[in-house]
Amino acid sequence: MRKILTISMLLVLLGFIGYGVFAALQWTTMKGFAWYQGKPSTEVWFEDDTFTDNHVVHLTKEDGKDFTILLFADIQLESSPTKDRKALKMIDSLVSEVSPNMIMTVGDNTSWTFANRVAKKLTKQLDSYGIPWGVTLGNHDSEGMADRVWHGNLYEGGENSIFSMGPSNVQGIGNYSVLIEDESGEPLYSLIMMDSNERRTYPNGENGYDFIYPNQIDWYQWTVQGIEHITGEQVPSMLFFHIPLMEFEDAYNAVDAGEIPPNHYFGENREGVYAAKINTGLFQRALDLGSTTHIFSGHDHVNSLSVPWQGIQLTYVLKTGPTSYWDTSMQGATKITIKDTTREVVVEHIYK
Repeated sequence: MRKILTISMLLVLLGFIGYGVFAALQWTTMKGFAWYQGKPSTEVWFEDDTFTDNHVVHLTKEDGKDFTILLFADIQLESSPTKDRKALKMIDSLVSEVSPNMIMTVGDNTSWTFANRVAKKLTKQLDSYGIPWGVTLGNHDSEGMADRVWHGNLYEGGENSIFSMGPSNVQGIGNYSVLIEDESGEPLYSLIMMDSNERRTYPNGENGYDFIYPNQIDWYQWTVQGIEHITGEQVPSMLFFHIPLMEFEDAYNAVDAGEIPPNHYFGENREGVYAAKINTGLFQRALDLGSTTHIFSGHDHVNSLSVPWQGIQLTYVLKTGPTSYWDTSMQGATKITIKDTTREVVVEHIYK
């Protein structure tokens, strides 16, 4: 009996110690301390730089076939063995079903204290498909033991990854672009990925989600015009980032008011639009440039609305996997198809 009591006390003591260590780790990460710090990008960008082929990743569409992109949102692997396993299994199932030419995520790939560990699992799995893949970062991706730069280094180092850290003097990690061409080198579409950043305190003292910064918007314009310069034509483009723009709410309000016919949109919103509290003008810049036809975001897990707004299709990508909060009837992925020869873009949700 004494031996049993001794063992029980030791187990309880070990439990307290383990909990104490975990609580300390969680407390330090919540305070912004990163146990693992990455190596910043060495690239520096200036507006008067000449855009070259080296500033964009080139992917080739096979002649006679469509080009498909499979989009995942808010996978949010969180070191919960059961939930993480279900999310990764869902990704496997979707990749098998769609057989995409490319995979992209729109942020919150991981979350919580041990985000660095599960980010390695995600990288390994995405690499295993043997096709180009990229990510954008969300507000949760770097909240754990590793900083945002470390996560960028990890994703950039993937064997089949097209992710790029982007210029070090442009806000965020992962501002980069892709140019899809046919086998003769004719440009079809460009994909522009941006970091919508994390959280901030606004001038009135209110906390909220961050925005896309003015230097990112200038870099976006430089990229759009640069691709036009190297190709000799304005190439249609799509934008990918995590936190939706304020215009997502404007578009939803128009749908809710019956101002947009039902046959012009699909999907639905089951929660609010949690955008930044300041509009920094990315959408207006996109309108002015006239290149961007689609914008894809995540962040709001039970929203799936895809709706045209002032000539640009705004789409919530379906949440992938049962982590954080979710609705079982609104999980899966979003598929983009660039049609062969016509450049027509078809967007559809694939529910799981």
